[in-house]
Amino acid sequence: MAVDTLAARLSRAIRTVRGEKEACVALDRPARQQDPEHRTEADADAAFAAAKGWLAFSDEAAHLALLLDRAP
Repeated sequence: MAVDTLAARLSRAIRTVRGEKEACVALDRPARQQDPEHRTEADADAAFAAAKGWLAFSDEAAHLALLLDRAP
């Protein structure tokens, strides 16, 4: 699967797991929906989504992500 497709899927997963008024989401929450062996893939998807302007990270370690309005 193409990395842009996977990044879009990650964006949708973040929308699914975040609370109604929750701005930032810990990236391990949507990653738990996937196979734990694919955590490296999820990290790469998050990096791609950030490069596309779909995600912003609220901490230096990139553990918390803010899903931006332009995300698919």
